[in-house]
Amino acid sequence: MRFTIQYFDRKATGIVRMINLLRFTPLLGSLILSFGINSCPAAPDGAEGLRRAQSSRLPQAETDADRTNLFGISLLVKLMAAGREENIVISPFSLELALGMVYAGCSGTSADELSRVVGFSRKTGSQEVLFPGMKLSSALSPTITLKIANSLWCDRSARLQPTFEAKVKDLFNSQVKSADLETADTMRAINDWVAKATENRITDLIQQPPKPPLVLVDAVYFKGAWEHPFSATQDSPGQFNREHGGPCQVTMMKRGLSAPYLETDDFQAVKLPYNGPGLEMLLVLPAKAAGLNTVLQSLSKGSWKQTIDNFSEASGTISLPRFKATFRDSLVSPLTQLGIRAIFEPSKDFASMFEDAHKFYVSNIIQQTYLRVDENGSEAAAATEVQMEASAMRAPTKKPFNLVFDRPFLFAIIDDQSGQLIFAGILRDPDQAKL
Repeated sequence: MRFTIQYFDRKATGIVRMINLLRFTPLLGSLILSFGINSCPAAPDGAEGLRRAQSSRLPQAETDADRTNLFGISLLVKLMAAGREENIVISPFSLELALGMVYAGCSGTSADELSRVVGFSRKTGSQEVLFPGMKLSSALSPTITLKIANSLWCDRSARLQPTFEAKVKDLFNSQVKSADLETADTMRAINDWVAKATENRITDLIQQPPKPPLVLVDAVYFKGAWEHPFSATQDSPGQFNREHGGPCQVTMMKRGLSAPYLETDDFQAVKLPYNGPGLEMLLVLPAKAAGLNTVLQSLSKGSWKQTIDNFSEASGTISLPRFKATFRDSLVSPLTQLGIRAIFEPSKDFASMFEDAHKFYVSNIIQQTYLRVDENGSEAAAATEVQMEASAMRAPTKKPFNLVFDRPFLFAIIDDQSGQLIFAGILRDPDQAKL
């Protein structure tokens, strides 16, 4: 498949980075506004390849914000390693906000692990320092929609510490609701709340009545039109080479462009801006000799922000399949593998969250996502549920480039200024993601 991408660097005003993760047999996407592509087809005869970066090694993370972005990439690596042959779309941004609410009410080993693995700052009382993503939507152009919503649903039998309740309201603009959790009515109420927050793209996050004493929910919705839309008249049939199952037919969008571009020994990448400064889509095509896993592993060990800043303007063409993908999974296993373990075991680490003396723990974390990419732009939604229970209740060169996304690749929606990953994904099998 051939896909033409045009991108214009917008660093001055970007605040939010979104990451969409789609996992398709041949397509890999894993960053917020950066895309990773498994491999890049050779440029046509006579076309010059872009100058490769001087070094294919990525610098190490230098800041807490950079660690937070690398956390999203590392999560994608773990999900891909699970061996499921499906497209993957995750929102590291949504997960970070949900875990941020947990972090605001815990201490001890649980807080230490969340700080180390996710990259949360130990500073308190500063929304800008701890959770800068909460400010993203207010800084965006009116032409871009980014909605962030958080809520806590506390069972009537439990009581939250007043200081914790005040903190999550202040840091996350959270709604705090009292309800009878183990009822179908509450399940419907939470799903209705999520549906409203995601413009009805996610309507069944909670699939069985939640358990006491607490459910924390984050929802993120994004919609942006391309600064330079693709023309549907340029669409044409194309072939996508899946990792398994052989080639499949897709509809390829095509265009020529001048855009921020980066090429290393392992991948080619391009940025596509949305209509309004700040957010962009990052597409990463792994080299045929490298593959998705190699690219993801290298990105997870380097500095995401410095990688984003290494792009330079170049001219070329791109062929990109149009697609729609959904994803749903429990994130307990990959988070445990990344080193977040204490929150899943009953302990006194949550004493600052609840007024009673039980030992509490996180029993499950579910994320559900939606992503659509077409000629006009992108639409994405994510919702993350954190179920808490008590132990007693336990059960670059500026030369022409040619990018043809005809094999698994990585993609992300990101903030150009901070590198914040909003959505990230891998497209492995577009046959499962047809519009």
